Amino acid sequence: MNTLAGMSHASPAWLAVATAAFVAGCGGGEGGNPQTPNEARLQVARSGDLVAYFKAKIAQRVALGYPGTAITVPTVGGLSSAGSVVTHTGAPLAGAVVEEDALIKAEGNMLYGLHRAYATDIGREPPRLAAMARAADGSLSSVGSTVLDAKFIPQGFYVAGGGTRAAVLSQLDPYADRQPVVAAADASITVLPEYSRTLSLDLFAIHKDMAPAQIKQMRIDGLLVGSRLIGNTLYLVTTWSPDLTRFTVPAGATASAVDAALKDLNTAALIPTLRVDGGQPQPLVNEADCLVQTGNASLSLQLTSITAIDLASSSLARTSRCFAGGSEAVHLGARSVYVASSRQYRYGGDVANAVFPADSRTDIHKFSFRGAQVDYDASGSVDGHLGWDLRRLPSRLNEYQNDLRVLTFTGKTGQSGMPPVTIQAQQASPALLTVLRDSGRDSYLGPQAKLPIRLRTARGDQQIDNLFFAGARAYATPFTNTEPVWVLDLANPANPTVAGELAAGGYADHLVPLSNGLLLGVGKDSALGGVADDIQLAVFDVRNAAQGKRLAAQTAGGRGSITTLDSTRPVLNLQAVEGKVRIAFPARVYQAPTGVGTPPPVRGYQGALRLEVNTTTGALAQRSMVVSTAILNGDTPGLYSRFDIANERSLQVDNVAYQLSGGQVFTRAGD
Repeated sequence: MNTLAGMSHASPAWLAVATAAFVAGCGGGEGGNPQTPNEARLQVARSGDLVAYFKAKIAQRVALGYPGTAITVPTVGGLSSAGSVVTHTGAPLAGAVVEEDALIKAEGNMLYGLHRAYATDIGREPPRLAAMARAADGSLSSVGSTVLDAKFIPQGFYVAGGGTRAAVLSQLDPYADRQPVVAAADASITVLPEYSRTLSLDLFAIHKDMAPAQIKQMRIDGLLVGSRLIGNTLYLVTTWSPDLTRFTVPAGATASAVDAALKDLNTAALIPTLRVDGGQPQPLVNEADCLVQTGNASLSLQLTSITAIDLASSSLARTSRCFAGGSEAVHLGARSVYVASSRQYRYGGDVANAVFPADSRTDIHKFSFRGAQVDYDASGSVDGHLGWDLRRLPSRLNEYQNDLRVLTFTGKTGQSGMPPVTIQAQQASPALLTVLRDSGRDSYLGPQAKLPIRLRTARGDQQIDNLFFAGARAYATPFTNTEPVWVLDLANPANPTVAGELAAGGYADHLVPLSNGLLLGVGKDSALGGVADDIQLAVFDVRNAAQGKRLAAQTAGGRGSITTLDSTRPVLNLQAVEGKVRIAFPARVYQAPTGVGTPPPVRGYQGALRLEVNTTTGALAQRSMVVSTAILNGDTPGLYSRFDIANERSLQVDNVAYQLSGGQVFTRAGD
């Protein structure tokens, strides 16, 4: 084992109640000893197993003083992580050619944009899928658009069938035709039940000379966690909390009262359904295709489903598998998906102040994509938990060359959220990096190595805020961005090591690996959080992990400038061109103050921030911004609705950059 130590340098009330719940799980064991059973292994559900599983969870809940069948929020933290195999616009970076969903895509001489709804002075523009023709100079002309269901929020889309089909994924707006439900913990606070959320898959015929024409629609119970397109097969990961409120089981109910209340509970009430073209609901998955884990101590009333859909099929032929139990995070590899589930589980959303049991363990379950099939392969477990920050949970897992690397925390409490408040209030938690590999026997994900990590600096212990995996490397960043980044060498799965430090403080909110051993860092000039003074940009040479050095640095904008790389799911576009890499991502760039007196009428601009890195010399240059809207002094109408930066995307094709923003696509050719 290797330990990094001794290195020094110059929520709402209803959530607070819900998220404090933890239970002690079953004892662990790595499962490598033939005499020790693999407790993480999933078992195929037999008839009645799902009902028995839910009844047992409800009984555990009431025994611990919680309403047995009260509304609960699905527990997957944010969207899934997707590793570094593709950019967020579908261009392959490494490994198998797979694709991710996006809001803007180019297909031949066509460009498609998925626009979310936004408010205007006279009403509300509905979401739509637009088709545009690209001329030789990169300019666009409208071919046509199709309005989508305004009750759903578009999440992304894929192009399949050789450019003849577009599959749009949307999530039901929780405020669409809904009545708030009063939270039992505080009658003054209302919440919306997540169990009745619905995912929509809308399939369109597309062609260079036509507006998108809908040919199929599928509505699926649950929340979208992640998706992937391989060939013409779309894989969806969804999570579902069934509505069990009609089976009233109050906190503290006796065992006989629980049995009486649940006597009519059946499998049909638990399994999510789907509707095709508005038809009758049918089960998304059969009980025989579900798996259960008796060692899972989660209190979550939840099912996670993985569905393969053939987009080339006229009927959208599909197969599904499901896992009964809380799913804490999901990671999509090139041809697999990993579901993490804690033994000592929480339920709810905000867990920044939660206290974990001392012996926390996390189970990892691997499913593989094999054409139209989704197969369960293996399970394993690691010490610790995935932490307190729901935004970061998916990024704690990463697959590389068939090994899964998992970062967990072993402290009962730790830092989370934004500094400096949580850093002052909580002690740093030690972390552990574990490498798991499918053994090919006994459905076992076995540990290959463990690397305890404790960041010690002149300021005292520092907790890992984020871990950026980059192939055979990983970069650990602390909360205090004046501290260095720790470089982990993961080339040897049996012996991961701490290789060195990189003086990247202020540039490490997001780290992007480039070719020739270069690393792009994007950060902010703000030592302890709060409003950043500007956007910090730097290029580092990390070919020698022990002696990384900065080659170039620049700043963009002034105080308050932000980018989409600060979001839960960072989005950026990379383009390799003749020894250079061009990067584009949405940004809101405020101008630095020019002096005293009357401020200028324009405070800044929003659009695509464009960079170019020479991968031979490491030189960094900023290209002209693709401006979607000016930010006026005073108020810019629509800045936080129509021009919500979280809904913007950037795309580069040839020497032209496109910015999807505010219901339009903006274009800039050249520098």
